[in-house]
This record gives sequence, structure tokens and C-alpha cells, in this order.
Amino acid sequence: MPATHRRKTDPQLSDSLNQLGSGISDVARELNPIHPKTSMQASLLLAAVVVGFCAFGYAQLIALTQTLYYSLFRGHPYLLSLAGPALFVAATWLVVKFAPAAKGSGIPQVLQAIDETSAGEPRTTVGPLVSIRTAAFKVLSSTVGILGGASIGREGPTVQVASSLFAFTARHARRFFGTLDYQSYLIAGASAGISAAFNTPLAGITFALEEIAEHSFAQFKRTVMLAVIVGGITAQAIGGNYLYFGHPVIENLSSSIYWVCLLLGVLGGLFGGLFALILTRQHLSILPSKNWWTKALACGAVVALLNLATHADTSGSGYEVTKQFMDSPGSLLSPLLFPAKFLTTVFSYLSGMAGGIFSPCLSIGSGMGFTAAQLLHIPGLRACALIGMVAFFSGVVQAPLTSVIIVMEMTDQSGLLIPFMVAAFLAHGIGRLFMPVPLYRRLAQMEEEKKAEAKTAQEMGNNRRIRPNRAAG
Repeated sequence: MPATHRRKTDPQLSDSLNQLGSGISDVARELNPIHPKTSMQASLLLAAVVVGFCAFGYAQLIALTQTLYYSLFRGHPYLLSLAGPALFVAATWLVVKFAPAAKGSGIPQVLQAIDETSAGEPRTTVGPLVSIRTAAFKVLSSTVGILGGASIGREGPTVQVASSLFAFTARHARRFFGTLDYQSYLIAGASAGISAAFNTPLAGITFALEEIAEHSFAQFKRTVMLAVIVGGITAQAIGGNYLYFGHPVIENLSSSIYWVCLLLGVLGGLFGGLFALILTRQHLSILPSKNWWTKALACGAVVALLNLATHADTSGSGYEVTKQFMDSPGSLLSPLLFPAKFLTTVFSYLSGMAGGIFSPCLSIGSGMGFTAAQLLHIPGLRACALIGMVAFFSGVVQAPLTSVIIVMEMTDQSGLLIPFMVAAFLAHGIGRLFMPVPLYRRLAQMEEEKKAEAKTAQEMGNNRRIRPNRAAG
């Protein structure tokens, strides 16, 4: 009898507590001496600070894991290669079992969450896309993947982690500030994530304009780019390549750089568009599709073999290999880096684990530019590698301004600004022939289509169960 009584009163107690909490929030809003807009801005700034700390911690974790992988590979390359496929399965299992929304890059999930918010109020389906649970398993799965030699980056995952933290802030801020623009929190979180991941504030802004809030910027984006390119080339043709605060020295830079950037722009568009197209084909015929773990195992085996062939140069984000080439005048990239990194990134992404393509794409692009320069005996290997970075990334993501600014901010090579923009704009145009819809947007659409198909299948199943019951009645 007492147990029954408790079960009846529990819902009443819960309702009373909810009403009390709502009342306290209302009183807090009434007594709050600070303007609501100011309070919301303060909450956004606080979330941005937290994102900065989390992004730094995540970067350190991935760097330590990558160092551990290189150390183990040097001592036991074959043993680690045998363990690689099993670690691929483990990284994918964490996603499949605990946080399906943590799969892949994370940027498509953020776009999907933004699309599913309307009138400032989040739908219930947004929760798993940008939640603290998803963020935690995103970090865990990508770390296991790095230990397994996967060609993945932390930058896309950092965007989802950052948006999850901003979404958490927004959900709690609503209790005190009432109605707020939930989409603004998600967009700000994504931008803060890019900025914190790469230490590139301007790229964070352009990424938000081009990729996250593309619809409001797309109408004049191409016009602005064309005006800047044409005006810049004209000014350089008349007055030379001068800079307001001096002229940085770039190795072997000559007038031939313009036909080089045209060539690399075409190559970046072709290979970048192909790369993006493959990533949207989730079920390649060469991969087993019976269940998730056989697919992850097969992807891990392919990546392990390629890592062995390249002495682990194709593992991880590619940051270490590319940075060493850029910083050391006597170092060269392997001619296998471009094709092998291309393949390891594709198979790592298709495995289903958490992991981004931002940094790997920059590494693939540097390999493309370097290889083209060597084959065609073009002077300025590092300049060609940088232009290749911009071109390939623009061809994949179709965010030309972001690709230009992010590479320029990371390398401080403003002298290559015009070649960067020419290559980026050309690669963007050619990439659209492969992918009329930008990659991240298309991946978000695919998830929406899967949800719609599952909902339709569920409704059809319910209808089939209802009809026999009516017939029997």
C-alpha cells in the first residue's frame, strides 16, 4: 500500500518541482538588473572561453596520442599495423553503441541542428546532434582512431564539441533570459570551434559566412571574390606585388606563379570534387556492407597497409609531416603522400568512426601541389604546396574564402594572397561540377533523408499492424 501511494504522488511532486523551478526562473528574470541582451552576450562570451580551453585540451590529447602512435610504429610497425583494424572497430563501436550522432566530421551534424531549429526554439531531435554526451564520445572515438592510425583530424569534431557546449549554455540561459535565438548560439559555437582549432579567428568568421550561414551570404559571395581577384591582379600588373607594411620573402616566387595557380586550381577542383563525391557514397561496392564492424575492419586493414607503405606518414591529420616540410628547407614530401593520404582519409571516414577531414584535406592538398611541382619541374615547391592546400580544400568543401584565409593565417604568407584566391575560386567552380551541393551540406541532407525514410518505414509498419486488427474486429 505505501509503495502504491508513492507511485501516485511521484508525478505530482515532479510537477510541483517543475512549477517551482519555473517560478524561480521568472522571478530571476524580473529581478535581473542587467539587460537580457547583455546577459545573453555574456553567456556567449563565457561559452567561447570554455570552448577555447576545451579545444586546447582536445588538441593536446590528440597530439599526445599521435606521438604515442609514432613511437609505437617505430618500435613495432607490423604489430601496430595488425592492431590497427581492431582499433578501427573499437572507435566505430563507441559511436554506434553510445553516440550515433558523433559519427564522422561533426560539421554536418551542426548544420542539421541549425536547420532543425525554428523561431529560436530547438526541436527535441536537436539534442543528440549537439549534446555533451555526443561531444564526449566524439573526443573518445577520434582519439582511439588516431591510435589506430586513422587519417582523421580534430578540427571538424572541435566544431561539434564547441556547438554542443554553446547549445548547453543556451538551454540553461533560456531558464533565466526567456526566449533567445538558439540558432545564433549554434552558429557562434561552430565559428568559435574553427577559430580555436586552427588559431585562425578570421577563418572562423568566413567559415560561418560561407558554410554555416551560407544562405544569407551566397547571393553576393562570387561577385565579391571576382572583384577582389580582378582588382588585385590589375594592381599587381601595374605596380608590382607590394605590401603596405613590407614584402615577405617567398622562395622562388616568379611571374610563373599565375599559370601554376591555374593548374593547381584545376587539379584541386578535379581531385577535391572527386574526394567529396566519394565521401557521399557511404556504401562503396568494394567494402562489405553486411554490418558495421566488418566495414570498419576492412577500412582499418586498408589504412594499415597504406601506413606501412608510407612509414606512417599518412596516419593522423598530416599536420606533423606537412609542418616539417614547411619548416625545414632541406626536407621533401614523399611522392606517395598525395595518393596514399587521399585513400587513407577516404577509408578512415567511411569506417564510421568520429573524425574530421579538415586537416587531412590540407595535407592532401600540400602533397598534390608538391607532386605537381616535382613532375613538371616547377620552382618553388613550398609555394606550390601551399597553393595546392588552398585549391584541394576549396574543391572539397566549396568554401573558397575560408580556404584562402585559413591557409594564409596559418602560414603568414600574405604575398600569395592573389594566387591563393585564383586557385580557390577555380577549384570551387570545378568542384561544383562533381558536387552541386557543398559536401557538408550534402552530408547533412543525407542524414535528414535517412530520418525521413526511417519515419516512413515505421508509419507503414504501424499501418500494417492496425489493418489486421480492424479486419479481426
